[in-house]
Amino acid sequence: MLQFLGRGSAFSDTQNCAFFEADGELVLLDCPMSAFHRIRHFQKQYTGITVLVTHTHSDHVGGIPMLIHFAKHVLHIPVTVAAPNAEVADDLRYLIERLDGCSPSAYTLLTAAQLQAEWFAAAVPVEHAAALQGRCFGYVLRIGGQDVIYTGDTASLSPFLPYLHAGAYLYTEAANFDSGVHLYIEKLLPEIRRLTADGVHVYLMHLDDETALAERISGTGIAFASLYCEKSGGKG
Repeated sequence: MLQFLGRGSAFSDTQNCAFFEADGELVLLDCPMSAFHRIRHFQKQYTGITVLVTHTHSDHVGGIPMLIHFAKHVLHIPVTVAAPNAEVADDLRYLIERLDGCSPSAYTLLTAAQLQAEWFAAAVPVEHAAALQGRCFGYVLRIGGQDVIYTGDTASLSPFLPYLHAGAYLYTEAANFDSGVHLYIEKLLPEIRRLTADGVHVYLMHLDDETALAERISGTGIAFASLYCEKSGGKG
């Protein structure tokens, strides 16, 4: 369903970034700098790139201005940046144009409400870091006829429960360290085990300790999000 250019948390070498393809376009869920450095080596030609932003922490948006420059001057394809609400759109415009100097003509900035895409269903507000109150979101997508729920960074799974049903795909963050702003595995595990038993496909992302988390989900039917492998052109 989704593939990942990285599934690590903020201090990892490859930070969390998912993607899929739709009608010849590359659709990214966030774009840290580590993801940009992989995207620029993609061999496939796309007609455009859309970046769907969950929130503005640098491990989620740090690569967006560079991606816009690269797409304009090297790939010669349009980039659309989709923010979950108008406030985040204003923050992104400041980052992209004021701080990084991207030309307004080099990209299109939309809010989720303005996004016209068959694969887009809903933006879901979440609680994450207090400093970004009201500016953190997850998404509900419709990909290949399947409901795909992507939490982004969140301290609670509750906002997504109404969208989860047998056959749905849940990509949720999971942390081995209890920080209060991420989903702590000890609290998360009973809930996602129940969802798995109910027929939801559960994949973990934004991982802070893969070894420890792998031990916690062993034998549960829960898996890590699939990493993209350039050599095979797909799953690693």
